Amino acid sequence: MSRHVAPPAVLADGRALSAAMLRRLFVGQCLVLALHLAFMPAWLAGLAALVAGYRYLQLRRRLPRAGVVLRLAGVAALTGGLWLHYGTLGRMESMIGLLLGVYLLKLLETHNRRDARVVVLIGMVATTVAFLHDQGIPMAAGALLAVAWLMHSLVWLAGATSARQAWRESAWLLGLAAPLMVLLFLVFPRIGPLWNLPQAERAATGLSDEIAPGDIAELSRSDRRAFRVRFEGAEPASDERYWRVYTLSEFDGERWRRVSPERLAAGLGRELRDLVAEGPRSPWPDDAEPRFTAELLLEPDSRPWRPALGTPLESDERLRWLADGTVEGLVPLASRSLLRLSSSGLAPSWPEPLGERWHTRLPDDTNPRSRALAERLWREAEGEPRAFLAALMARFGEAPFRYTLSPPRLTSRDRVDEFLFESRAGYCTHYASAMAVLARSVGLPARIVAGFLGGERHPDGHFTVRDYDAHAWVEVWLDGAWQRLDPTAAIAPERIEQGAEAVEDGGDAFLADSPFSPLRMRELGWVNRLRLDWERLEYRWQRGVIGYRDESRSAFLVRVVEELHALWGALLGLLPGRGLLAWLVGLALALGALGGVAAGLGLAWRRHREGRDEALRIRRLQAWLAQRGMPPHDGESPAAHLRRLADSTGAAGPALRDCAHQLERLRYARLGPAERRTRRRVLSRRVAEVRRRLARQGVTG
Repeated sequence: MSRHVAPPAVLADGRALSAAMLRRLFVGQCLVLALHLAFMPAWLAGLAALVAGYRYLQLRRRLPRAGVVLRLAGVAALTGGLWLHYGTLGRMESMIGLLLGVYLLKLLETHNRRDARVVVLIGMVATTVAFLHDQGIPMAAGALLAVAWLMHSLVWLAGATSARQAWRESAWLLGLAAPLMVLLFLVFPRIGPLWNLPQAERAATGLSDEIAPGDIAELSRSDRRAFRVRFEGAEPASDERYWRVYTLSEFDGERWRRVSPERLAAGLGRELRDLVAEGPRSPWPDDAEPRFTAELLLEPDSRPWRPALGTPLESDERLRWLADGTVEGLVPLASRSLLRLSSSGLAPSWPEPLGERWHTRLPDDTNPRSRALAERLWREAEGEPRAFLAALMARFGEAPFRYTLSPPRLTSRDRVDEFLFESRAGYCTHYASAMAVLARSVGLPARIVAGFLGGERHPDGHFTVRDYDAHAWVEVWLDGAWQRLDPTAAIAPERIEQGAEAVEDGGDAFLADSPFSPLRMRELGWVNRLRLDWERLEYRWQRGVIGYRDESRSAFLVRVVEELHALWGALLGLLPGRGLLAWLVGLALALGALGGVAAGLGLAWRRHREGRDEALRIRRLQAWLAQRGMPPHDGESPAAHLRRLADSTGAAGPALRDCAHQLERLRYARLGPAERRTRRRVLSRRVAEVRRRLARQGVTG
């Protein structure tokens, strides 16, 4: 006979839960909560501790069971806390917080197996929801650990007799699910979200649609990633990597602002179609050919901006193409996304539909000294725009002007005057703002472009652009096209060639908000190699797994078919008599397929007979048990046989008892058709459970 296995230790009796099982459920809750803590209020961890403490005292008979009033008070407190934290319950973050809070509070009313299963299933949902925050490798590894623990708890609730058996069955279930998961991932079409939840404002680029001198200098303190890019074909040189995000054409004396096409059309009486268009390619005439084709891996952002290397020309998806030479998505990015974009690398060559006058506007009675300086330099250049602009660039390149990451604060009303004639120290926005004002003062159309310059090139060929790469420069309408002018190239050419970290003046401000950034240790070779290896792995994960789209799926399936066809041809080519062999192999495959169909039909017919004849099903179960050394005694009925074995088969015992019970009800009770069908289905599941559990236990006679 088989060895006797003790009943489960985590269950106090047939239904009630022991303290050990409650601890296991709480550990699972902690694992799930850990996936969310970096994105959710930390006080949710305090809520988990309070719930666990209350259940512990309740089990020690020091507190009563949580009643309806206490549970409703907990839900009300949770809802109020989320409302105070987020200001609303309608955003995605607050809804996730509500799910997590209810998941934690559920432990207060968990007293039996059914409640425990509900807790585990809610944990599965909360684990899946964690991927709304992030889809990186750490999140995937943490989710796998949480799912394994939850599956282990579920198996133990089903009657596992030991931790080893529970882990073995959990691994078996996860192993069976893994091939199906991979197959569905590779071949199943991607389905868009069935609904969209509003999200909190979350900007990845760090840029805003208005800037003042000194704003972008603050971004040098952060190493937050803005986007990653891989070029198809030629890569731009370091002084060509100007990533346009948006243009700013309205100046109030202190700040430069972007004006949306909708506002411009309404304010100036223009048609919106004159300023923006939708489609896969730019509708604006441009003589430039696509020089660069880039695959962008964009970070989530609450704004629809899309960076482009110079003027964007064509994309693999529908975008909004603006007349100022920038591009934006139709919707903000809720998660990381891939975008293929071709661009010219140059400033736009078409005239602004708003006309030159819009880009020469300046507020009255501001920055008088700057206006006077511009008029003097214009006279000295004899009204020649190129000579005038060259004089401006030369002036910025002379002492006492200096480029610094820690510029002095400008407080006066005439901030350009204060910068040009007093502080003479600033960041890219100081010089770009001053140059645009000086150009407009003499009637030259000018605007500021905000975006990024540079990016770190990784050994595998992709670039990473971060907050500290944020940059601002000037575009001037000259000789029938917009011309890019960057005064930073005159005052700090090392910023153009090597990035913000190369600027010595005020270098203490670089990465000041990221004290533990691995970028601070780039001088240590082994640390830098580890950082680059991790970023390469993470990039490939995001691009290959998270960015796996319909095009990738189609290409993968085509490649698989081609490889199989090539393999089949190679096998036939290795053997003589290719024509005859191919015919014989085809015949064998056809016969095998017919045999498989016949076997499947036979199995289906057998199951159909067993489904209508419970006695036949039990006889076959008894025969299967007899083969394993557990035959019935002489004169012993099938139900008595199963009940006798139930006492010595451990985890299979409850299923054997239920088989005997269902058999007796089906044979002797007066049942209606619906109940008879239900009991036959239950009997079928119990028979399968007996076979599965005894096979895993290795029961022998």
